[in-house]
Amino acid sequence: MVGDLLALSQRIPLANGERRIDVSPLRAAVAAARPRPTWLPLVLKAYSIVAAARPALRRLYVRRPWPHLYEHLENVGAVAISRKLNGEDALFGLPIVTPEKRSIREIEKMIAEARERPLAEIPAFRRQLRLARFPGPLRRLIYEWGMNWTGRLRVRLLGTFGMSVLASMGAATISTWVPQTTMIHYTPFADDGSMFLRIVLDHRVFDGLEGAFALRETEEVLNTQILEEVKTMGRTKAA
Repeated sequence: MVGDLLALSQRIPLANGERRIDVSPLRAAVAAARPRPTWLPLVLKAYSIVAAARPALRRLYVRRPWPHLYEHLENVGAVAISRKLNGEDALFGLPIVTPEKRSIREIEKMIAEARERPLAEIPAFRRQLRLARFPGPLRRLIYEWGMNWTGRLRVRLLGTFGMSVLASMGAATISTWVPQTTMIHYTPFADDGSMFLRIVLDHRVFDGLEGAFALRETEEVLNTQILEEVKTMGRTKAA
């Protein structure tokens, strides 16, 4: 499945951008919260809040029957989840609908269940395994149709944006091929407490300026709305 998506992504003119962000107050609030939240749900929700207010971040380039842009009404974040499959590491995509409307704890729970529950009990993973069993040419045909003929099906398959993070392992990708309009990831913290927030974007949908606004506004949301929610989590536990 990953090979199919990478092959289809080769046709997309992708651009990469990054912004060094300072989230020191949020980092302190995360350290004080019990139980301590992980960073992926925080960044996922922050970017979703920005994408909910910026329609361009919910648009897809659809090639057929004529080239046009499709704008989805809501965010669907596709989070890359690594699981064991027949003794090997395998990547799955977990779709989370409207992350901006969910609490951080709820997002954390969804991700934790996707990492721990049997694969057959997670509908999205079950669909992906079923599709992966088809012969290669048929799989490619299904993905080609889903990506280039109907925006709704493409969102169902891939979400409106993707998120894949290696920061917990002390690493980060510099660039990658992705089939979504945007993919968000971030680096481990530097010694001064800052980190790089990175975006991969489909240049057919918008230019680098929109990506720069998205990164800047995600930093602002992390330091305001997300910070306040994390502080509330800490106060609730203390009470």
